[in-house]
Amino acid sequence: MEQNSDLMESKSDQQEQASGVITIVLTADNHLGYAALSQHPRKREQCRRRLRHAFQQATDFAIGQGVDLFVQAGDLFDTTSPDEQDRSFVAERLAQLRDRGIKAFAVGGIHDTPAETHSSIDSSEGEFALPAPAPHISYARLGALHYFAPIGTSKPQTSEQAQDKQLIEPVIVDVRGTLVGICGLSVLAGQEGDPLERLRVQSDIQRAALSLLVLHAPIEGLTTSASLLDIQTRVSRDAIADQSTFRYILAGYHHAYQHLAIGRCDLIVAGATQHIDFSDPDDEPGFVFIGLAADGVRWCEHIVVDALQLRRLVIHTTELWPASPPSPSPSQMERGPGDEATANILERLHPLCTDEAMVQLQLQGELTRSQFHQLDLNRIRQYGEEHCFALTVDDSALSFLPEQEFISSTPGQVGLPWRDERLSPREELIAIADEWIAAAPDEQEQKALQATKEELVSALRNL
Repeated sequence: MEQNSDLMESKSDQQEQASGVITIVLTADNHLGYAALSQHPRKREQCRRRLRHAFQQATDFAIGQGVDLFVQAGDLFDTTSPDEQDRSFVAERLAQLRDRGIKAFAVGGIHDTPAETHSSIDSSEGEFALPAPAPHISYARLGALHYFAPIGTSKPQTSEQAQDKQLIEPVIVDVRGTLVGICGLSVLAGQEGDPLERLRVQSDIQRAALSLLVLHAPIEGLTTSASLLDIQTRVSRDAIADQSTFRYILAGYHHAYQHLAIGRCDLIVAGATQHIDFSDPDDEPGFVFIGLAADGVRWCEHIVVDALQLRRLVIHTTELWPASPPSPSPSQMERGPGDEATANILERLHPLCTDEAMVQLQLQGELTRSQFHQLDLNRIRQYGEEHCFALTVDDSALSFLPEQEFISSTPGQVGLPWRDERLSPREELIAIADEWIAAAPDEQEQKALQATKEELVSALRNL
């Protein structure tokens, strides 16, 4: 954060001199509690600490700058049920903001907004369901932030319901004599349509000199993380350009920072505060420091936080099993082809692995089932666990050849693969499971293997 000291001083001077400028720290997609990068308990806790530290950098910056507003644009947590450590951590940060007179606002995200009900109540009129509470609600009840609850629904709607306008109420705050109107809009998993097209805002917002929409939703034309939940809704650029209520839209959901002018509206996407996957390898995590006035954006600076380094290693199967392999050395002759391929991968991983690196090994190309089983993926993953922060193996670009790998298409020529069949990873799993079931010594073990096969196939289908 030392690299931002000059920026902080200059913006403080601007804030003191500017009349009617509203200062904001915007953050989103903090994903507190995420720990899927590693199976090792120590690494999972390190991941959680990094996520908390990144969010704290945003709140510390807001306090150091003495900003007017702190805005969290969704997915503060990675789950609808964060643990007590993350809940308490956020409560402390929000209390610090409140003690410094900084007003905090938040919307729910796809990951931390419950889409289903969690309980029901019996009454004289029958049983009805209660909406599951979002983790933000406890902070709102304590006065630590204003939480904009989702107004959409994940339940199927009739065509008439889908066309109904949804009324939202703005929050009007007075910032040193300037009225600011703020609304929040977020979507739920399973929701359909363009939520902005069906939005209607109460007329109170017309009193405000500045009108802001805090948004958490997919936006047309922006890249989307592959790890995010699949939802059927999207905000179109035309809807943003056509609406005249909001001069500024402060958005989350997308993990890369962007500042775009769409029509008369400034769209500012906060980006994530920490890498959790490889969807945006070229973008640095951080938050945004903004100065807004009625006549436009005075400044919009992306503040980079301490983050892991993303590194990717792509290896084609022809590099592991060349069509015409060179004569092996004596040491290579002592190892099998799978050992040699595994050693090749580890040798190329070595320069990429550091304690601060997330490394993705991406395997591409064609290989047989036997070749795939020759790779010691457990050894590769263990190496990553010991030598870098996290290692993921992406084999989605692999395709499998049948065992009749080598046939002769012309006299004296060998090594041409048979290409009439392709097996997906799911088909590969089913084939192996069926072999094990057929070879099981008794009926009880066959039933156990069959149940395991069905669970694995179901899990692959869900993924």
